[in-house]
Amino acid sequence: MSRAWDDVVRTCGNQRLFCSGDCVDSWLRETGQEHGYVMDLATLWRFAADWYTGRLDPGYTRRDPAAASAYFAEVGLHGAFWGLPD
Repeated sequence: MSRAWDDVVRTCGNQRLFCSGDCVDSWLRETGQEHGYVMDLATLWRFAADWYTGRLDPGYTRRDPAAASAYFAEVGLHGAFWGLPD
């Protein structure tokens, strides 16, 4: 995640929903992509539910890195991808 903005088109192009781990594996074989961070749908929902709150409000300021890390941990994200412990 720390390098997501290096190539935001690639980053967004690889955010996908899959029906199962087997579907992820098939996609990886077909595309030659590296295995990245995989989360379940419930975690994705918890993450998305409040991540964008207020973004369209005047005066909005984004979370600083410490607040973003705290939010990631709060919604159940983990591991080096998110800058958090496993």
